Amino acid sequence: MPTVLIYDILRLILEMAAQDDRRTAIKLVLVSRTVQEWIDLVLYNSIYLRRQRTTDNFLRTIETSLTKPRSFFATRVKSVSILFDMRPEDVVRLSSVCRGIENITSWYLPSPAFPGTTARRRPSPLSCLMFSLRPRRISSWHGIVASPDPHFSLPFFSAVTHLTIVNVWEEWASWPWPGNALPSLTHLSLDYTFGARTLPCGEVMRIGDTTMAILSMCCPALRVCGLRIDQLETAPSVLELASYFECRNEPRVVLYRHREPFQIREAHSPSEKRVWAALEKAVGQLVVGAFDGEYCFWVVIIPPEFSCRVQNLAHDTEFKQLDEL
Repeated sequence: MPTVLIYDILRLILEMAAQDDRRTAIKLVLVSRTVQEWIDLVLYNSIYLRRQRTTDNFLRTIETSLTKPRSFFATRVKSVSILFDMRPEDVVRLSSVCRGIENITSWYLPSPAFPGTTARRRPSPLSCLMFSLRPRRISSWHGIVASPDPHFSLPFFSAVTHLTIVNVWEEWASWPWPGNALPSLTHLSLDYTFGARTLPCGEVMRIGDTTMAILSMCCPALRVCGLRIDQLETAPSVLELASYFECRNEPRVVLYRHREPFQIREAHSPSEKRVWAALEKAVGQLVVGAFDGEYCFWVVIIPPEFSCRVQNLAHDTEFKQLDEL
């Protein structure tokens, strides 16, 4: 077997091992300089900055590294996960060096309150500080998008194709959605979580009207709008929401349920890509779905006789399993 082929196979095996486990990746860089060059491409492709110490160490690395030029970080760092309250000066330092970031995840992790301390303030949208970036996929629970205005008309959002917003619906429903905003957006996921309560008809109408206004005012390239619910598919409020969109003949809207609502939905993760793929298949069917832990996608198809009315579908809904991705 040619030596080049042996090296290609070895590199593939080591890269797969590094992708599966970052601790293994860190050990592999010590094997040899050649292996280190391979694994560095994996290690620096996705960066997780969920602790201040980690953030400080990474920023020090990209600014003072003697073995890697800044051009390495500018082209090799593609995905970054940060906390919602990352310090503004750190955001600027990160985005000024890692200019090739394509996927951004920002998450809200509340810290416990101790006597004599004040709660952390939710800062302004971090997108205002990332003016040099043009990401394509964003998943955010505060941080990148935040109240009272995420500033969707900024150039920062001009290339975004996939946007997952995990803020509660009362927040994103009150945001400004300018007509020229999100010109490249094709996939949008919004949270419709309202606990175990049954929504009054007026509140269902408000949710539906707000969503329709967003779809009509901006996002001209949008192909699918997933609305994540946290109730069972047969819950009265869910059925009423489904009826609302059925009446308005909006084929891009898909209702779905995630079995792991507290899982961090990383913009670049395989699981998030599976969610988008399942929603794409469901477009036009107005379905209510559930994703299990193994990412096997089930949907409940709304039958034609359901149109424009609310009824108990426990007996006349058709269950269909989408292909496991």
